Amino acid sequence: MAWFADLAGRAENLLNSLDEQTGAALRNHNVTKKKWEKNEFTVAQQTESTWGQRKRLPPRTLKKINTENKSSIPSRKSSPLSNHQSRSPSRDNQDVKNLKPKKSASRKSSPQYTMNQCPNTLVADHKDKPRTIKQRRLSLPADLEVYSGDDDLMYQMQNMEVENAMLRNELNVMNREVSELATKLRMTQDDAAKTQIKLETADLMYQKINTEKEALSAQVEQLKLKLTENTNTEVTKQKELNKGLQEEIELLRIKTADSDEKCTELRHKLNEKEIAQIKLENDLRHAQSTISNLQSNLEKSNEECRRLERDWEAYKVRVKNMLLSKDNVIKSLQEGMEVTVDTKELMHQIQALKEERDELSEVTTAMRNECEDLKSYMGQVEARHTAAERVVCALRDALREERTARNRADAQWASVTKDLKSLQIETGQTIASLRMALRDKDNELHRLRDTSSTVRSTDTSALNVADYDIKQDTIDSNKIEYLTQALVLRQSKIDKLLADNNILKIQLEKLETKYKKEISAVRSNSSHSVVHLQDECRHRSRSNMTTDTLSALSVRLGVMVKRYPVLRVFVIAYMVCLHFWVLTVLCTSTPEFASRPSKS
Repeated sequence: MAWFADLAGRAENLLNSLDEQTGAALRNHNVTKKKWEKNEFTVAQQTESTWGQRKRLPPRTLKKINTENKSSIPSRKSSPLSNHQSRSPSRDNQDVKNLKPKKSASRKSSPQYTMNQCPNTLVADHKDKPRTIKQRRLSLPADLEVYSGDDDLMYQMQNMEVENAMLRNELNVMNREVSELATKLRMTQDDAAKTQIKLETADLMYQKINTEKEALSAQVEQLKLKLTENTNTEVTKQKELNKGLQEEIELLRIKTADSDEKCTELRHKLNEKEIAQIKLENDLRHAQSTISNLQSNLEKSNEECRRLERDWEAYKVRVKNMLLSKDNVIKSLQEGMEVTVDTKELMHQIQALKEERDELSEVTTAMRNECEDLKSYMGQVEARHTAAERVVCALRDALREERTARNRADAQWASVTKDLKSLQIETGQTIASLRMALRDKDNELHRLRDTSSTVRSTDTSALNVADYDIKQDTIDSNKIEYLTQALVLRQSKIDKLLADNNILKIQLEKLETKYKKEISAVRSNSSHSVVHLQDECRHRSRSNMTTDTLSALSVRLGVMVKRYPVLRVFVIAYMVCLHFWVLTVLCTSTPEFASRPSKS
């Protein structure tokens, strides 16, 4: 309705301009007052007639009347007044744009024009005063001011005629504008009727929306009841699941306690086996040290035997020489029967040699006895060594099995921890996503409630949107129920796995502490046992042997014998053959001087 108010303001401005022009005419032409009254009466009559015609006739007839009035009015195209009254469409548009501020100014100020306040629109008004509404040009040329005297009345009458013509033109313009205003009034009435119809339809839609809102609120209440029922059922289900899970947890705890007992038993067995293995390893080391000592003793005895053989051969040669000399002496004695000093010396030497022979025979018998003792002791040591090797092999196999079992348990524990971590990460992600989804759904429910409480829209597609929202809410509620069930199940699984993981961690910590304690105890015991065995070995060995290159070589040989069983068999066969050969040599070899006295 703003354009209608603009048009009313425009009409008011035009009427104000008419009032100003009539006031100016009355002020400047008091002489011809009677004639002006007649003209004013005729102008008022014409305006009344035009207003009545505008009210009665349609716009087409009004246009015809305006054309007739134009033909009756004398047109002066060359005059500046006609040029001033002609309007362009651009100026009309500018007037339409500036209607609203003019209306406000007229309403605020609304000046009442008097005779002394009218604008300078007619002749002889050429003072430089501010022009408020219009700037009118002179009605007659400036040359008319030259005339004076009796002709003033004639010129004034002509001016009055010109002013009347001007006023008639302005009245015609006013009639046109009033006709336009009437058409615009009709248009506004039509628009008002249309808006009234739209308001009625909007009221009907508002009533429909209110009914739909009530239905939606009822559905929301039903959904709330369903949600409460579903939550109660879910709570009962979760309680039942928790009871079942607690029972399973108790069973698992019992099983874990049994497995802990079995693990402790196995650990004790393993520790006993490790202790036995350590003892056997110490026995092996002791046996290797004794073997090395015996080997060194054998080498020494072999060297002494070789030295004795050399002495024996030298003794044989010396005895042969002495026997030859004795034979020669005997022959010479038999021939000459003369005993000299040389023969006496030879007899003394023979007795000394006999004594030496007796001593050497005693030494050889002692060496044979020692060799037999060494052989018996070597047999015992070899038997112990073989038994210890068998036990060590068995213990090594058991240790390998235990280590493989432990590695398997460690791998299973690592895999279980990885699975637990992955499950924790997945459950954390699912919980976060479900929480975000629940928050989004809560926000959507709050928005739906707010919109259902403050809905004012006139869109006909609101019903379809509400139905879609209800369907989406049902789908979302079903999804939420399914996801909550899955979440509860995963959470229960996670709790189970976490409990098992904590139990296994505690068990591993206990076993590690026990293992460390047992290792420390075994190390201390092994150090004591090694000290005792070394003392025994020193007591058994008749001489304290210092570590030298031979002992290092024997240790290396022992390590090589341990690693390679073929070499072990070869060494054993070599030692047996060597001892057998030494014994055969000692038993079969007899001195030559033992048979010679028998011949004599």
